[in-house]
Amino acid sequence: MMPDMDAPLSVKRLLEQIKARIEPPFAAVCVVGEVSNFKGSGRHWYFTLKEEGAALQCAVWAGQQRFLAHPPANGQRVVLKGSLNLYVAGGSLTLAVTHCELAGQGDLQARLRQLEAELRAEGLFDRPKRPLPRFPRRLGVVAALGGAALRDVLEVTARRAPGVDLLVFPAAAQGERCVPETLLALQEIQEPFWGCEAVLLVRGGGSLEDLWAFNDPALVRAVATCRLPIVTGVGHEIDTTLVDLAADRRAATPSQAAELATPDRAALASDLQRRTEALAAKMAWRLRGFETTLNLLSDRGLARIEPMAATQARLAALRHRLDLAHPHRRLDLAMGRLVLLRQRLAHAAAGAAGEADLPRVREAQRRLAPAAARALQRRDQRLAVLAERLKGLDPTGPLARGFVLVRDEAGRPVTSAARVELGHPLRLTWKDGEWTALPETRRNV
Repeated sequence: MMPDMDAPLSVKRLLEQIKARIEPPFAAVCVVGEVSNFKGSGRHWYFTLKEEGAALQCAVWAGQQRFLAHPPANGQRVVLKGSLNLYVAGGSLTLAVTHCELAGQGDLQARLRQLEAELRAEGLFDRPKRPLPRFPRRLGVVAALGGAALRDVLEVTARRAPGVDLLVFPAAAQGERCVPETLLALQEIQEPFWGCEAVLLVRGGGSLEDLWAFNDPALVRAVATCRLPIVTGVGHEIDTTLVDLAADRRAATPSQAAELATPDRAALASDLQRRTEALAAKMAWRLRGFETTLNLLSDRGLARIEPMAATQARLAALRHRLDLAHPHRRLDLAMGRLVLLRQRLAHAAAGAAGEADLPRVREAQRRLAPAAARALQRRDQRLAVLAERLKGLDPTGPLARGFVLVRDEAGRPVTSAARVELGHPLRLTWKDGEWTALPETRRNV
C-alpha cells in the first residue's frame, strides 16, 4: 500500500527521513569556501564555510583534529573534505570535516607529483644510500639562524654527544633566498677544509607553500650529488619533501635528524658497561675452568697450585686497558683541551685588545709631557710666592734693618715691657751677634 501522503508527519520522523536520504549520497563530499566565525576554544572546532549568498556550518571533532594538514582559520579560502550530518535534535545540517587544505593546494600537490616523477626518472631517488659515520667528530648543519630547528639540533647534540663539533652554515628557511643560500651552503660544507663528516639539512614545520623551496629540482640534485651523507629533517612527521627522498636518511623532525647523526652517550656507556661485565664474567668462567683442571691434575698426584700469577697479571692488564678505553676518559681529555683553547683565546683577545689601544696610549703620552710641564711650572710659581711670604714672616728678617730681638730665659720673644722681670736675664740678638742683659730698674716712658 502507498503511504497516505496527506497524513501529517512528526518533526522527528520528517528529519529522520531527510537524514536517511541526505547523508548516504554526501558521505564523502569536497567543498570550497571561506572560513568565518571560527570557534576553537572547546574540544571541538566549529566554523562557517561561506561564499556570496550561501553558508554551511562545519565541525572538526576532537579526534580528527590531529589529522588535519592545515587547521582552518578565519578569512582563509580552503578546500574541505568530509560528510554531511543532519542533527535531528536541533534540525541543523553540519559538514563533519576530515581533511582541510588551502585552496589551490591541490594544484601544488599535482605539481609535486609531477616533479617527483621527473626526478625519479633521473635516478636521483634510487641511488644507493650511504651509511652515516658512527662516531663523527664534526657535523655541518644547514639551517636558519635563530630558528626552532637549529635550537632543537643544538639541544639534542649537547645532550647526546657534547664532544661532537657543529658547524652552522646559515640559509633562509623559505622565500626567494632559501634555494640559492641553501645551495651555497651545501657547496661550502663539502670543502675538505671544514672537516665535516655528514650534513644535517633541517627546517621547522609549515604549510606546503612554506616548504615548497625544498622541492626545487636544483636543490634536490645538489642533495643527491653531495659527497657527504645527508640527513634531512624538514617539517614535521606528516611533511615529505623531495629533498627527503634524495637524502641518505630522512628524519621526521630536526630533533630526530640530530639523533640519527650523533651517538648517544648514555647508550654507549651502557653498552660498554654491558660488554665489560660480559667480558669479566667470561674470563671468570675461564679461570674457574682452569682451576678445576688444576685441581683434577692435583688429585692425580700432582701438587696443588694456586692460580698462576701470570693469569692474574694479564687480567689486571686487560682491566687497565678497559679503563683507558672508557668514553669518560676521552671526554675528560676533550674537556682539558677545551679549557686550554679557552685560555689561549683569552690570551689572544687580551693581546689584540692591547694592540688596539696602542695608538691611544701613544697619544696620551704625547699629551702627558706638556701637561706635566705646565703643572710643574704652576707649582714652582706658587712655591716662590709662598717662599716670599714665609721670608716676610721670618722673625730674623727685621734684624738686618737695625732691629733687636729680645727673648727671655726660655727663648720666648718679649713683645711687651710688662713682661720684663727684674733680675732675670734677657737675650738680645742683633744681626751680627747676641748679648745677655740683666734689667735692674723699670723705667716707664
